[in-house]
Amino acid sequence: MHRCAEVAAENGWPHHTGIVLSHESFYIDNDAEICEAWSRKGVLASDFETAALFTVGRLRGVHTASILNNVVLWGEDSAEAVGDYSGGESRTALGEEREIMTALEAMYRFYGDLTR
Repeated sequence: MHRCAEVAAENGWPHHTGIVLSHESFYIDNDAEICEAWSRKGVLASDFETAALFTVGRLRGVHTASILNNVVLWGEDSAEAVGDYSGGESRTALGEEREIMTALEAMYRFYGDLTR
């Protein structure tokens, strides 16, 4: 099992592994239509960086992971969901804490495995 998913599962944190769409813009006129089409194909999330991260990792022979914190659930209003983050007591802040802990523990295990 992938170390990040393993850490999340051990802590009982909800998580998913799968396809991420990396794109170049938000808030385009047909954004909802585009998101719906990719969702039907099994894409779980979208961001700007994941594709570049994995491409550079592959080219340089570096193990790579991308942990996304879902700040806006499908069908929710982006402005309200992101605005809620500023309070610091939302599911977004909790998700961010968990993704950081997941990444640190996964790296610790990875480098520990290399030294054995």
